[in-house]
Amino acid sequence: MRNLLILFFVISCNTFVLAQPGWNWPEDKATAEEKNVLYTDYLKQGNCQMSIEPNRWLMQNVPGLHVSIYQNAIKILRCLIDVEEDPNKKNELIQEALSVFDKRIENFGREAYVKNRKVTFAYTFYRSDKTQYENLYNMFTEALELNGNKLGNSNIVAFMDICRKHKLTSKSISDDEVLNIYDELSNVVSYKLTNDTKNIDRLRRYQDNLDKLLTATITVDCNFVENTLGPKLSEIIDSPSDEIVETDYENLNPVEGTLYSDEALNLAKKIFQLSITGKCTSSEVALSAAKIMFTNEKDFAIAKFIAGRELSSKNYESALEYYDGALTSTEELKQKSEIYLNKAQLYALIGNKIKSRDNARMAISSDKDNSDAYKLIGNLYMASYEDCKGGKSRVNDRLVFIAAYNMYRRAGLGDKANQAKAQFPSMEEIFNENLEVGESLNTGCWINENVTLSKRE
Repeated sequence: MRNLLILFFVISCNTFVLAQPGWNWPEDKATAEEKNVLYTDYLKQGNCQMSIEPNRWLMQNVPGLHVSIYQNAIKILRCLIDVEEDPNKKNELIQEALSVFDKRIENFGREAYVKNRKVTFAYTFYRSDKTQYENLYNMFTEALELNGNKLGNSNIVAFMDICRKHKLTSKSISDDEVLNIYDELSNVVSYKLTNDTKNIDRLRRYQDNLDKLLTATITVDCNFVENTLGPKLSEIIDSPSDEIVETDYENLNPVEGTLYSDEALNLAKKIFQLSITGKCTSSEVALSAAKIMFTNEKDFAIAKFIAGRELSSKNYESALEYYDGALTSTEELKQKSEIYLNKAQLYALIGNKIKSRDNARMAISSDKDNSDAYKLIGNLYMASYEDCKGGKSRVNDRLVFIAAYNMYRRAGLGDKANQAKAQFPSMEEIFNENLEVGESLNTGCWINENVTLSKRE
């Protein structure tokens, strides 16, 4: 009866099997066909216990038959591992599965791809086993070397997790080695963010997890960033081996002249990220790193950061350059409005009221709801009374307050508007100068706006 059943399986499946590409049947293929039919049928039924032996026979006796015998072996063994309760037997099955990956490489190549999957499998079962941390660390290291930016998504954070566990339990990994692994994994995430737009949110979570695992593995503080990484950055930049690549001077804004090498750029990115993690963004090395990053890769947030740092150091010209760099690094109107307002505030700080208003108006043209820009213009007008009064007409001298009132109203600032209104000319002053409420008058001075004459209450 059993032979009849096997014959039926062979006859029913033989045409399908032979039609599949990539099969390397032995000269005497009857037994191999029988084993293949048996194990695949049992696998379809979910009977992993019966499926494993014929599958093992194929891998041992016809190892080059087809890649599917190895792919299915992993499925079968995973099935058996999940239901096995004896720890020793479970471990034997896990080890057998790991050897299957190696046999697949031996017979069908694709080493990078298969070892990527192998370490994922190993991490699933050994991530809490201290005796396996070193093996996992070595497996992840090899997978990263072989795959580079194609390292599997599931292995990115997993590698950093094992790096942490291995260092904490064995003490055999240096801080520099941890940093190098973190850097390489961060570069993988950066590459995927550029090339995998469907998974941006997930990849950003990966980077967040990498940052957290790094700080849980080594001490990342301002002292570490400044005194360990800072000198390395200076050494790379000052070294003749740091190849400088010429670039388009007109389009390199605001830092002109040269691009930094990939080595310098990658270290700068690491320093900047760790400065954020360690809350060291006020350090000089963080600023230097940010400037290197912006020189090579124009980025709105980085330019804004640099401009803010330069502003706090009263390097106003440099701050303006980087604000302009931020403007050219974005097409988002709200972001442009934000930067134009920053420029307006800076010009107001240094006393250039005309350029301050010009930039505030640009902020409004980019975002009509930018109330802070209207408020800034109102403040400029309110502060211009002494500079603009001619002393010949009390009414004309107070037109600046009407102009300020109009700006505050647009900003929705009732209290500020009332303060400006309290400085309007009185009805008596208007009458004495033969003027009438409702007339259109020009403020003159640098403001040079037409306003409708109004009286204070």
